[in-house]
Amino acid sequence: MTAFGVDHDDLWQLFKDQELTKMQEECLRLYRTKQFRSCEILAEMHRSGSRLRGEADDHFACRLMADCAFQQGQYVRARMLYQALYPVNESVYRWKEAQCLKELGSLVEGAAVLEHIPNRTMEMNMLLGILYAASSRSLDASRAFLEVLRQNPWALEALEHLAAIERVEKAHVVEALKTGIAMHNVDPKDHSDIFDLAAAMILSRKNQTASAIQVFEKLEEKYPSNTYFQQHVAILHIQNHDNGAAAQTFENIRKADPSIVDTMDRYAKVLCKKKDFNKLNELAESLMILDDQRPEAWNTLALYYDARGDKEKAITFVDKAISLNQRYAYSQILRGNIMLADKRPEHAAVSFFRAKDIYPDMDSMEGLVESYIGSGRNREAIASAKEAIAMAPRDPRALTLVGLALASGPGDPQEDVKHQGLEMAKRTLLKALAVHPGHNRALMALVDIHAQEKNYEACVGLLQKGLDGSIYAPKDPIDQAQILYRLGVMYSTAENYKEAIDVLQQASVLDPGLSDVQRQINRIEKIMRGLDPNETGDEIMEDSSPSMESPGGITADLPTEG
Repeated sequence: MTAFGVDHDDLWQLFKDQELTKMQEECLRLYRTKQFRSCEILAEMHRSGSRLRGEADDHFACRLMADCAFQQGQYVRARMLYQALYPVNESVYRWKEAQCLKELGSLVEGAAVLEHIPNRTMEMNMLLGILYAASSRSLDASRAFLEVLRQNPWALEALEHLAAIERVEKAHVVEALKTGIAMHNVDPKDHSDIFDLAAAMILSRKNQTASAIQVFEKLEEKYPSNTYFQQHVAILHIQNHDNGAAAQTFENIRKADPSIVDTMDRYAKVLCKKKDFNKLNELAESLMILDDQRPEAWNTLALYYDARGDKEKAITFVDKAISLNQRYAYSQILRGNIMLADKRPEHAAVSFFRAKDIYPDMDSMEGLVESYIGSGRNREAIASAKEAIAMAPRDPRALTLVGLALASGPGDPQEDVKHQGLEMAKRTLLKALAVHPGHNRALMALVDIHAQEKNYEACVGLLQKGLDGSIYAPKDPIDQAQILYRLGVMYSTAENYKEAIDVLQQASVLDPGLSDVQRQINRIEKIMRGLDPNETGDEIMEDSSPSMESPGGITADLPTEG
C-alpha cells in the first residue's frame, strides 16, 4: 500500500495489548492475507455477538469493517464507519475519513476534514498537500509539503510535489530540509545529496535545463545506473530539443529495468519524432503487457496510431488514458496535440487548458498558444505567451511563443501597426535563437514571417545560416532534413529550380520518411519541362512513408475499446 492507504500491519500494533478472542485473531489473519470480504463478515459476526453479550466496546470490529470496506472500494460505507470511531481517536479517524473523501473525488471536503486535526503527522500533511494541489490551492499545498519535509526530510515525494508547484522558492525548500535534518540529529553534510536533488528539481521546474542536467549527472556519478535520475535527465534532454540524447537515455533506462512504465510515453514521443516506428510498436506492446491500467501504456498506443494517421483510434486510446488518471497532465497534452494536428484548435485548447490546470509547464503553454492562434483568438494567444514568458523568461520556447503570437495578429487596417507587430516578432525569435541555437521552431517561425512578407531571399539566407550553424545548431538529422526541405521550397518559390532539387534530395536522404519531398521534386521537374505542375496525368506518386504494419504485434489489431 502507499503511504495513504490503510497499513495492513498497524492493526496488529493497535490491538497488541488487548486480549483477543479466537474470532478476533482470525479476523486479523484474514485481513493480513487480504481476505477482506471474509474478514468483514467475521468482524460483523464478532460485533453482533459482543452486543448480544452486552459488551459496549466494538472498536475492534468497527475498525476492521471500515478498513475492509475501504480496501474493497466501498468508500461511502468506510467513511461512515470511520466517523463512528471519532470518540476513540478523532485525529486518526478524521485522517481515515479524508482518505475516503479523496477516493470519492471530494477533494475540498477531504482537505476540510484534515484541517481540523491539530498536530498533524507527516502522513496527514502529505495527504493534505495532495488534496490542496488537486484543488489548485498551490500556496496551501506548498505549505503542507514543506511541513512534511520538516517532519521527515527523506519524504522525497513531497520534494517532487514542491518541484511541480510554480513559484516555490529554493530557499524555503532548503530551510525545510535543514529543519528536518536537525530534528533527526544528523549532520547536514552527510545528506548533501538531498539538497542536490532539491536543487535539480527546482532548476528543472524553472526551465533551467542545462544546469539541472549537470546536477542530475553529478548525482548519477555517486549513484550510477539510477533510473529515477535518468528519467529526469531524459525529460530534460527533450526540453533541450536533444532527441538523440533523450532516446539514448531512455534506452539505458529500459535496459537497466525493462519493467519501468513511468515516463515511457515521453519516450514514445521521442521515437515518433525520430520516426523509429518499429521501436514504437515494440514499446507499446511491452507497456500494455506490463500494466494496461496505467495511462502511459495507452498514450503510447495513441502515439502509434497517430503516427499511422488513424486519428480516431489515437483519440480513443488517449481518452482511455485520461479515464485511468485524470490528473496526468501529459495525456491532456497529447490529446491537444492530436486535435491540433487534426485542425481542431478549439477542442485542442480545452485539452491544453486542462493540462495547464494540472501542471503548468511549457508543453501545455505551447499547445495553448498554438491552439489560440489556430482558432484566430489572437488576444488570448498573446496573453498566454506573456504568461509563458513570466513562467520561464529565458526559455527559448517561451520566447518563440511570444514571437508566434505577435506574428499571428489579424490584418490591421493600419499597415504600420501590423508591420510593427511583425518586426517585434522577428526580434523576439532572433533572441530565442540566441538563447538556444538548437531551437528549430524559432528558426522556422522566423522563416514563416519573411515568407509572409514575400522576402524569399531572407528566407533562403536564414535557412542557409541554419545549415552552416551560424544561428542554429541542429542536433538531429531529422531537424536538418526539415531545414533542407524548407530551403528547397524557398528555392523553388524564388525559381532557383536546380538548387531546389539538390537540397530536396539531400533532405530525402537524411529523412526518407519526410512527407511531400517527392511531390515537390516532381512538381519542380514539370515546371522545368514547361508542363503544368498541378496536372497529375497518369503519373504514379510513391508514398515515401515507411510501413508501420507490425506482424503479430498487439498494435496491429488491437480493439478500439480498452
